[in-house]
Amino acid sequence: MVARHWLYFGGFVVTAIAIVGAGLMGVFEGLSVLSGGVPGSEELAVLTMLSAAAEWIVIVLVLGLIALVFLTAAVVSILRNASLPRDDRLVTLVTELERHFPLLRRFDVSAAVEPTTEDRKRELREQYVTGEISESTFEQKLAELMDETSSERGPQTESQVSVTTEDRSRK
Repeated sequence: MVARHWLYFGGFVVTAIAIVGAGLMGVFEGLSVLSGGVPGSEELAVLTMLSAAAEWIVIVLVLGLIALVFLTAAVVSILRNASLPRDDRLVTLVTELERHFPLLRRFDVSAAVEPTTEDRKRELREQYVTGEISESTFEQKLAELMDETSSERGPQTESQVSVTTEDRSRK
């Protein structure tokens, strides 16, 4: 199946080609007025050309709006499917942008870039392996992370507690 963003982008391209064609037709229509003879003043010539090409101008404007809708839909579709990096600093930035631009809240980007528990565990492991933090700091931060996770989910079952304990003991 073809991804939606490709369909939207295809609609944008076809509409853009139609805009170019309609624009050229409008130019030819306007220039054809001059073949019948040049009116007395330049302003009258321009007004005569514009009135002859008026329907093409309207068509170009309508097609331009349609192209803008297709382009916007393609960008939104790509952003929704994009793999965004997960980072606490990025969450802070996106939250600030959402506060200033309420329209962005509809896309809930801050939730998409917030690191998951697994991301946070991976980062802690990397810090421990590279020697940035000590074993006691690693265990303390991992315990805090697990406490936050368990308080968000509610009570854990025995199997979840044993998996958590195994994960801590492996480190």
